[in-house]
Amino acid sequence: MAVTALIGTPGAPGVTSSALALLRTWPLEENRRVLLAECDPDGGAILPGALQGRLPADRGLRHLAVSSRRQGQDLVAAFWTHLVALSDPSDALGARRRMLLPGLTDLAQAASLTAVWPQLADLFTAIEDHQTDVLVDLGRAGAFGPPGVLALKADTVLVVVRGTLRGLHAASSRVAALRRRMEGVDGRGTSGLGILLITEGAYTAREVEQELEAPVILTLPYAPKEAAVLSDGAPEGAKFGRSELMRAARSGAAAVRGQGIARRPRITSPLHQKLREVAGGGR
Repeated sequence: MAVTALIGTPGAPGVTSSALALLRTWPLEENRRVLLAECDPDGGAILPGALQGRLPADRGLRHLAVSSRRQGQDLVAAFWTHLVALSDPSDALGARRRMLLPGLTDLAQAASLTAVWPQLADLFTAIEDHQTDVLVDLGRAGAFGPPGVLALKADTVLVVVRGTLRGLHAASSRVAALRRRMEGVDGRGTSGLGILLITEGAYTAREVEQELEAPVILTLPYAPKEAAVLSDGAPEGAKFGRSELMRAARSGAAAVRGQGIARRPRITSPLHQKLREVAGGGR
C-alpha cells in the first residue's frame, strides 16, 4: 500500500488534473481501493470542477474536522463517513473502489485545521490495513505550511512540473526546499522525491532531471482538451479513456504505486488497531 503526495508550483502546472488522472487509472486488484484526498489549503477544486457541482458539499475535509470535534470522536472514527465514492463504469467489482475526500471550500478554513494535518498524515500511513492506496493533492502551497507533514510522511512525493523555462524556474526553489525538509529530522529522506513532468515546452525529461536533481517518475502529455475533462468536467467522449493522456497515466500509475510500496516500511501502531475497530464503516 502506498501514500503518494502531489505538489504544484506557481503557474498552475496541473496538480489536480494529474491527481485525478492517476485516481481514474490506479491499478486495483480485487478488494483494493484508492483514495484521493484534496488537502490543498487554498481549497478543493474537484466538486465544482470535475464533478460540476453535481454533489452537495456536505462531506469532505472541513466537515470531517468539524464533525469529529462536535461528536467527541477522533478523526479515525469519523473518517469513512466523509468520503465520496466516484462512479467507475469499468469496475465490475462494486462501488467505493475509487474514492474522494473533498477539500476545503473556503481559504479561511485552513487556519482551523492546524491540529488535523498530523492526524491525517498518521491515518493515511496506517490505512494500508484497509487495502487502500492514498493520493494526496497538496496544491501549490500545501507542502510548505502546516499540511506539509502529509508530504513528509508520504512514501512518494511528486512535484508536478511543466517542461518550460518558466516551469523549471518555478520548480527549482520548490524542489530544493522540499529536499531540505525531507532530509530533516521529521522527514523520511529524499529517495521518494521525484518529478511528474507535463510535456509542455522544449525541455526533455533528462534535462529536467539534471536541472532539478530529481528523477522524473512519471511523464504525462500536455493535452489541454483531455485535461479539461479532469479539471472542469468537460464532456469525456467515447475515446477519452483511450486517449494519450489516460494511457500515460495508466502506465505511470503502476510505476508510482510500485515505488511507493518499495519504500513503505511495515508499520505497526495503535492507529492500526483503531482502524480495524472501525472497519465496518469503510468496508
